[in-house]
Amino acid sequence: MNDDWLQRWQIGRIGWHEAEGNKSLRRHWDASGKRVLVPLCGKSKDLLWLAREGNEVVGVELSEIAAKAFFEENGIAYSREEGELPAYVAEDGRITICCGDYFDFSLGDDVAEFDAYYDRGALVAVLPDMRESYVRHCRSLLSADAFKLIITVEYDQSVADGPPFSVPEQTMLALWPELWRIDAYDDTENCPPKFRDAGLAMMLEVVWG
Repeated sequence: MNDDWLQRWQIGRIGWHEAEGNKSLRRHWDASGKRVLVPLCGKSKDLLWLAREGNEVVGVELSEIAAKAFFEENGIAYSREEGELPAYVAEDGRITICCGDYFDFSLGDDVAEFDAYYDRGALVAVLPDMRESYVRHCRSLLSADAFKLIITVEYDQSVADGPPFSVPEQTMLALWPELWRIDAYDDTENCPPKFRDAGLAMMLEVVWG
């Protein structure tokens, strides 16, 4: 799976990327002054928006191509720092992207848990049989009362299959029982081209918080 994602970045096959960021984030995020964990962040402009809202943002991304592209495309001065995972760090310190397998990302010594969490493209990218392990790892990095906003998709996987994978409501409630379904809307026009090409009639974007 990791090799496939790295290849996608190498050839620019990133149909899931939202060039202007996610509208549901801007509509429903309600936290400032937090340390926000953003798994599988790619080069999303959501990182920039979260930082502008007064948060310290740490993304985790497999591809260094994506990390470098984020800073360069947004004109942000940065440095590359070595560590357990190499990290690309904005000059002002507000945004960091750690590069490597998300399951290898840890808090390290004397590093506080994250008190906020944003997931737009991670849970939907994880293979279904790895979801429970993924959520356990997320919880190990978060404070008990961390602010959370998770965006999933729901669609008929008999017509087309992921990633992004459909995450049914029942599955979400089993993984994150403390969250509520707070919004849902037809986002078919913005889904990756392979779904439209397969004839998918509807893809819902669903917001949990």
